[in-house]
Amino acid sequence: MDAATGSSGPLYQRIAAQIEAAIASGAMAAGARLPSVRQLAQQHGVSMSTALQVYPSLENRGVVEARPKSGYYVAPRAHALPEPMLDLRMEAPSLVNMDQVLQEFLWIVNDPLAVPSFHAQPARSLLPEAKLQHLLAGVNRRHPEYASRCQMEGSAALRQEIARRAVSSGVQLRPEEIVITNGGLEAVYLALRSVACAGDTIVLESPTYFHLLQVIESLGMRALEIPTHPRDGISLEALEFATRTPGAVKACVLLPNFPNPMGSLMPVERKRELVKLTAERGITLIESDIYGELYFGEQRPPVLKSFDADLPEKVDVILCSAFTKTVAPGYRIGWVAPGRHFLKTQALKFRTSVACPMLTQEVLAQFIRDGGYDHHLRRLRAALKTQMHQMVDAVARHFPMGCRMILPQGGMMLWIEMPRHVDSREVFALARLEHIGVGPGAAFSTTRRFDHFIRLQYGEPFTAQTEAAMKRLGQIVKRLAERSPQREAPRDLPSALHV
Repeated sequence: MDAATGSSGPLYQRIAAQIEAAIASGAMAAGARLPSVRQLAQQHGVSMSTALQVYPSLENRGVVEARPKSGYYVAPRAHALPEPMLDLRMEAPSLVNMDQVLQEFLWIVNDPLAVPSFHAQPARSLLPEAKLQHLLAGVNRRHPEYASRCQMEGSAALRQEIARRAVSSGVQLRPEEIVITNGGLEAVYLALRSVACAGDTIVLESPTYFHLLQVIESLGMRALEIPTHPRDGISLEALEFATRTPGAVKACVLLPNFPNPMGSLMPVERKRELVKLTAERGITLIESDIYGELYFGEQRPPVLKSFDADLPEKVDVILCSAFTKTVAPGYRIGWVAPGRHFLKTQALKFRTSVACPMLTQEVLAQFIRDGGYDHHLRRLRAALKTQMHQMVDAVARHFPMGCRMILPQGGMMLWIEMPRHVDSREVFALARLEHIGVGPGAAFSTTRRFDHFIRLQYGEPFTAQTEAAMKRLGQIVKRLAERSPQREAPRDLPSALHV
């Protein structure tokens, strides 16, 4: 395991990782004086020779600074990068035709040497594997029949726990109106099939999660990408403009809480306005709240479905989520609350994949019921917040002038804008050769508007390897940025609508 986890590696690295985590979390402010080397040795019960290695290792990474005859101090943070600007261009809806770079990205996504990882999920060290294994053995011992049969309607215990937890997001659900799915993506897939047909137009945030684009492509539907602010979420003004013609849009698939790749958080009032707008225009809202539990603030952000009480007769919000980003990525357990579309969604589930494994459903139900889930989430959120600050600081220190970035309020992603003439495909191609996990912006849209963006994830503890990778990635971006901008080739975009 990584030194940053405190489980292995040289002792001085583990102490350094603890200090760095405290600094990143805000517990130690910039300019604060650190304990002397002798005090450090006493505090951690280590030899002077070990303590002497701690601060120089942090100094090399820009975390602390030495002051002659005074000692070590917390180094000032790098200046925050400006946030990306909202591009309000809007293009006509079109059939999805994914960029070839997405296929290349999917081929390399399981690279075990990549730092940071290509996967947008927490590191194994942050997941409760041991606890889940213990629960799994107990459930398997009590219910050996789960290996030979399944329940098409899903685990009653898990649906009960999902309904109970939904209250914290502002929603009242009944267990019998929840459909268990194979991950969050199947939940969205079933929701789309329940309300729309081939040829229908579906609104998406722009940029959006590439697997959502693939789902729409597989269903023969048209995607209409709506400009999205990296801090406030989808532009309601652009959405209002795009949906003025009755029936022009069948459904919206949105992630208002920390979506992949932008990590934005839609303000509460704009969520309320969004639900009202779509209700008045007869548009189904399909909401994925897969990252909603990974907030860095004091309170869990509400879901869109929590605002449907104002217009109960008109509102049509389908809520989807999963446990794949918070507790057990390999279990592939998600769920959908389809509301008035329940019977159709349930029938589609039976015809599509029949059922989900009962064994893992029961394990998750017990983990949630016994309080382990809440304890795990508190620990996970604290770790992700620290890792986010560490990654943001590294990007600010190593990336060249002209780059932009938003400070996330939750989730696991950084969305970084590079100078316009830097192509994310080229950054991805060069970075992957050095096992640096970069998501090319070109994979998150059917347009060319995000070709100069990249996505990084901070789901893993920040280590010396991560620091080195960010330094090298910054060098790659800087070298490409220093080239004379080529005259841009035609982008072959549909005629743009300006709003």
